[in-house]
Amino acid sequence: MFTTYFYILVLIFQSLFADSNFGYNNEVKLVNDFVNHHEYASAYRLTRSMERKSIFTNNDIARMQRSLTIKVNPKLFKANYSPRSISDYVLKSLVLFQNHAFSEALSFSRNSLQQVSTSDSLIKIYELVATKSPEIIFERNKVNPNQSIKKIRFNEAMNLLDLMKRKEKTLF
Repeated sequence: MFTTYFYILVLIFQSLFADSNFGYNNEVKLVNDFVNHHEYASAYRLTRSMERKSIFTNNDIARMQRSLTIKVNPKLFKANYSPRSISDYVLKSLVLFQNHAFSEALSFSRNSLQQVSTSDSLIKIYELVATKSPEIIFERNKVNPNQSIKKIRFNEAMNLLDLMKRKEKTLF
């Protein structure tokens, strides 16, 4: 019973001190205009001010603010936020990759595949991070000296076999 009265009190307080719906809708339109004109810093500031004006969290504005944070300055992006949807997992993996934290991006995308679900988006992000990561490419290209000697011997043997086949054809 107390929680119901408390919630009603909070709603009354919110309605007294919050902007009208018309003003809120105008601010949302202004944010969309800023994004359309590639003025990401202004849109980011406006979403932060919209978020401060309200007691409640609007998930759409919070999502827009995370996306604008990445556009404005990826270093400001909160790497420790907890993703809730598959798009949040994808976004966090890409931001870690963009900030050159390749091993963290790979481990995060692998963990998200194991923990959340095996959606096509998460699988594709894992593949992209795994194939485009410079550290992994460097490890793949780093050749062991024993392996290189074996490869050279194998290549010499194949060349010798090709040469023998050519000579055999010329004899007949």
